[in-house]
Amino acid sequence: MSLTRFCRSIPIFGGLEGRSLDHVLSLLQEHNYAQGATIFSKGELGRTMYVLREGEVDVLCPASNGRMIPIVRLGPGECFGEMALVELQPRSATILVRKKAKAFSLNNMDLYTLYRADNYAYVIVLQNICRMISRRLRKADSRISDFLAASEQVRPRAAKGRKRLTG
Repeated sequence: MSLTRFCRSIPIFGGLEGRSLDHVLSLLQEHNYAQGATIFSKGELGRTMYVLREGEVDVLCPASNGRMIPIVRLGPGECFGEMALVELQPRSATILVRKKAKAFSLNNMDLYTLYRADNYAYVIVLQNICRMISRRLRKADSRISDFLAASEQVRPRAAKGRKRLTG
């Protein structure tokens, strides 16, 4: 599949056609990563997002005990690192290559170039990034709600068990 067709098929570039899509494509940098490679680590400064063309990556976050917990696995057509383009904060997660990967990157200077040259494309890409972040936040909210509901069910049973042991 051509890069143009691939980019048309993924949400981050949805709504881009013609010269606007061509302009975005001209800014993308290709990267190849071996299995086991770390693309970036939590806490690093970042100014680049990635679109996965091939392979799989794990998004890892440290638990309070320091152990890295896989949050989600991403595959072709999915993006990561986009928060670095929206906020100027250190990376919130570590990205580990699960299966040999090819990714395309877009950094903050690329976005600035897009803003200066093609304001329409700039707005569409940022709007799509915001939509993606919003979808991920909704999904995280749902997972947190499920986790809290499950922990509420465990707490009363644990309290009853302690009461039997002490009473």
